[in-house]
Amino acid sequence: MKSGKAAILFFMIFGFLVVSGGALADSAMPGAQPPAYEELFEGFVYYADSQKTALKSEKRWFSSSLDFHELGKQILTTLIEGPSQVPHQATWPSDTKIKAFFITDSGDAFVDLDVNDEKIENMDTLCEFLAVYSMVNSLTLNIAKIKQVKILIQGKDAKTLAGHIGLEHFYRTNMLIVK
Repeated sequence: MKSGKAAILFFMIFGFLVVSGGALADSAMPGAQPPAYEELFEGFVYYADSQKTALKSEKRWFSSSLDFHELGKQILTTLIEGPSQVPHQATWPSDTKIKAFFITDSGDAFVDLDVNDEKIENMDTLCEFLAVYSMVNSLTLNIAKIKQVKILIQGKDAKTLAGHIGLEHFYRTNMLIVK
């Protein structure tokens, strides 16, 4: 009987060491990923290509638990922070601020921005076009509820972003400028 209890005790201690040792080994490994506690989905954010002639997508991970409003704000923040891949170029000045973001029940999204006038004044027509569609495509292609996007500057309708591309109406997805 003593040998049976000793065997059980041995296997319990051995099992504990195996389980705890495995966990310690996993956490001590360089480059080990922490366990994922929330569901993520693969989204795409659009930036200019290296020549600033078209848009290129970058894969980004977003929380599946976010509502449409919070997801939109996270996508916009990611877009303004700029690309993580070297050949891609930012389409918006890094000091652009998101003042407000709203989605109507009919799928219209409104993005209110505070943009540094000095930085956008130097945009040519193509850069301005890419800036608008990087935002529109990043929102409409990641959030199914959004059908079209209207960009406001400092809470107001603006005629243009930097003098070339009109902001007086809504924009829909444009995949013709994506490489």
